[in-house]
Amino acid sequence: MLRPGVKGRAITLRKQGYSLSEISEQLNIAQSTASLWLKNVKLSEKAKKRINDLSVSGRKKAIEANRKRREAEDVKITERVEKYFLRQQKIDSKIACALLYWGEGTKYDGNKSVSFMNADPEMIRYFLHVFRDSFSLDEKRFRALIHLHEYHNIGKQLIFWSTITKIPISQFNKSYLKKNTGKSKKEDYPGCISIRYSDNKVYKELMTIIRKLAKM
Repeated sequence: MLRPGVKGRAITLRKQGYSLSEISEQLNIAQSTASLWLKNVKLSEKAKKRINDLSVSGRKKAIEANRKRREAEDVKITERVEKYFLRQQKIDSKIACALLYWGEGTKYDGNKSVSFMNADPEMIRYFLHVFRDSFSLDEKRFRALIHLHEYHNIGKQLIFWSTITKIPISQFNKSYLKKNTGKSKKEDYPGCISIRYSDNKVYKELMTIIRKLAKM
């Protein structure tokens, strides 16, 4: 049972600019009760300002608390992943290569070459690392094609992707230029690269590994 005068005290606090949660805590009443009692209370500009300032402060505190929580989660995830990799003697390059190709490679009946396309330089770098580590390759069989927008500097991007892939510029085909669609320029977008290695046996082996993985 509520103590006498509680509602009057709640109204007084509200007029002073106290929030519903503050009133609920101070008077030990449910916030829903406070809301019902005080929904028609007229507030002065000073009271409104105090409530608004509390709301802004509360949001800032919530944002900061969420940021700290996410940072703590990120630290735990990083530690867990690092421990996992410490337990691994070696990541199997051929399996890694097949998994990447399964996701991003060209796969269709009649295909006779390994074709991999992506715009992420790190993914391209890693795919070629495990690809070269998995098979005895003839580097002269590599061909590359970059897809660029009109705002790109072709020469600069050729040097960039040649450095990433370790494929000589002489083995790059003529770049494909996408016409300007009027959309804003993507900052730091390096374009997309398509890499092809002509060897039917290597392609067949990769696909055989992928089919085997699919049945596990």
